[in-house]
Amino acid sequence: MNLELRRKEIESRLTEIRGLVDNETEITKLETLETETTVLQEERGVIDKKMAIATKTEIKPIVIDNRNKIDKEKLEQRGASLRENRVIQVSSEEILLTEHTASGLAPIPFAQVSTLVDRVNVINLNGGETYKKSFVKSNGIAGTTLEGQPYSETEPAFGYLTISKVKITAYTEITEELEKLPSIPYQAEVLRNINISLKKKISEQILRGAGTTNTFTGIFSDAAVALADKAALEIEAITDQTLDDIVFAYGGDEEIEGGAVLILNKNDLRAFAGLKTQEGRKVHTIDYVSKTIDGIPYIINSHCKAVSDSNTAAGEYVIAYGALKNYEVPVFSSVEIGKSTDYKFKDGIISYKASVFTGGNVVGYNGFLRIKKKAVI
Repeated sequence: MNLELRRKEIESRLTEIRGLVDNETEITKLETLETETTVLQEERGVIDKKMAIATKTEIKPIVIDNRNKIDKEKLEQRGASLRENRVIQVSSEEILLTEHTASGLAPIPFAQVSTLVDRVNVINLNGGETYKKSFVKSNGIAGTTLEGQPYSETEPAFGYLTISKVKITAYTEITEELEKLPSIPYQAEVLRNINISLKKKISEQILRGAGTTNTFTGIFSDAAVALADKAALEIEAITDQTLDDIVFAYGGDEEIEGGAVLILNKNDLRAFAGLKTQEGRKVHTIDYVSKTIDGIPYIINSHCKAVSDSNTAAGEYVIAYGALKNYEVPVFSSVEIGKSTDYKFKDGIISYKASVFTGGNVVGYNGFLRIKKKAVI
């Protein structure tokens, strides 16, 4: 009903306006204005309804994704650059990298020679052939003498030994290319290897030399005259009593000798380290930096067999204990290294040979206690 009245009022008003306006064009503009006004009112109603619904729901932020736009811009830029530079010049350094060689050799990171060879008593006898050594076996004891009676005799007892010349040699071949390569010092490493190989052999001979022709008389050799009067200590295994047994069995009856060194296999050192009390505490304190077991110095040498190794036979010497000054190594010549290109001249092979004349023997009476593996009964 209200709409009908409103329509009549509008028509009445339009009639009045038409009467006032003579120009037909103005009338058309007015009608257009009225139509737009009606549309705006309808759109306002729709907007009001949407606003009412939006107030009842959560308003979420509007996220504008510009990735497609950005990618499109990049592609357009890339296309423009390609059109401008149709031929691309690429340097050969970007395709093929030259081969690079390190300037040094990586050495073996572990010790190759036991320190035993550097700690025994080395004597320079350059030009000699043999070395004879006397040693004192015992001193006399004075006595009480009555008036007019002879004095007590106190001559010391002596022993004698001979250290004969032993020739130790090493031989190495390398190609001439290795020697001439400036980037890596192969030649210097070859010479270093020769010295190490000579020391390795001397280290073995100090312990295992048989005492026969062209060999050292080693600490474990039955030909060691200075050790002939002392029986070896026999043990079945490494126990919490082993170290004390060794220390007290070495030396004379008047003193516990200091300055002695334990020479043993790495596996036996491990056995000492693994000993524990009933409460779970370690029996021994081992200092791997100072290389001591309860303050007693030790030297690892692979030429000692391990008493803890099941493959070690009964009766084998396994450990030595004593002062290293009691073993002497006379050097009868310096190390001589020769180089030759004649032997395999056609093959371009360079030969190196090295030799040293030396020897060794135990020179201190009972200077070492030798420990054997005892048979398990």
